[in-house]
Amino acid sequence: MAKVVLEHIYKIYPGNVIAVNDANLEIEDREFVVLVGPSGCGKSTTLRMVAGLEEISKGSIYIDGKKINDIPPKDRDIAMVFQNYALYPHMTVYKNMAFGLKLRRYPKTEIDTRVREAADILGIHSLLERKPKALSGGQRQRVAVGRAIVRKPKAFLFDEPLSNLDAKMRVQMRTEISKLHTRLSSTMIYVTHDQVEAMTMGDRIVVMKDGFIQQVATPLELYNRPCNQFVAGFIGSPPMNFFEGRIEQKNGGIWFSEGNFEVRAEDNQAAKLSSRVGQPVVFGVRPEDVQDVLYVTNANPDHQVKARVEVVEPMGAEVYIYLNTGKHTFISRVDVHDNADVNQQLTMVLNMKKAHFFDSKSGETII
Repeated sequence: MAKVVLEHIYKIYPGNVIAVNDANLEIEDREFVVLVGPSGCGKSTTLRMVAGLEEISKGSIYIDGKKINDIPPKDRDIAMVFQNYALYPHMTVYKNMAFGLKLRRYPKTEIDTRVREAADILGIHSLLERKPKALSGGQRQRVAVGRAIVRKPKAFLFDEPLSNLDAKMRVQMRTEISKLHTRLSSTMIYVTHDQVEAMTMGDRIVVMKDGFIQQVATPLELYNRPCNQFVAGFIGSPPMNFFEGRIEQKNGGIWFSEGNFEVRAEDNQAAKLSSRVGQPVVFGVRPEDVQDVLYVTNANPDHQVKARVEVVEPMGAEVYIYLNTGKHTFISRVDVHDNADVNQQLTMVLNMKKAHFFDSKSGETII
């Protein structure tokens, strides 16, 4: 296994199109790191530069302490799993998994041992004589992963491997890949646009936007302490609610005023917001921190918002209620016992202890 280091990496296409902009990242030995972000953010390009499939415009990449910028992909001792499986349709599962080892002239006995070990790990032993057309999407993805496992590489690279699977199979396969990481104790770099995949699989998550790395942190740190408004809105499902407004000082406290409602900041928040009195800010609160006043004990009247129900989405164990203040639409994530009706006026209580404030221009976190 190996440590992977990216130092000031750039990918610049003709026309001065910068796909990856000064990326710096250290991935520790045996760590599972997920690169996540919207389409076009540079995550797959970054992965492909590590694999050697994209040329590095500037910077250096090291694997196990060795600079690999000019080393061909086949000599980097990494294995990549692609979105489209990339299986040979005329070969059986066994031959697909063995093909890379055969090209490297491994002895037949070792090839057979490695293929069958990987098949046992992935539960595809009974599929070894089938061809890809006789397999389901999930089975094909297991074969693609198995082809990577037999290599016993220094690092595994996954490029949105589950995006072609249905929702149920995605849940199952991300669990299998997490188990695989635990079993192999290997370095894994995983690219996805799905923040749920990122949150449930990664030891650390790298959030990217417009070619820049926004934040690198553990899933819970990203969720609880986002460095800016983009990260706060991208991580979490449903996403964080945002309200544009101003900071005001009155009644001995610091308040956020949206125009149609006002909420008082906590004392620890007020210390950092007092210098912004009269200035515009963005106030953020997650859907689970917005609750109906009828179900909150000792609700603080300074933390309440009146809003009209626009949409009610039953999700089984919980309900998403979409509300409107007259200026902003926001979401409340509540238990199934909270029965709201469309056009009903509700009074919602905001958990200000978990609220966030962002600079209205830069988007950087204030608190």
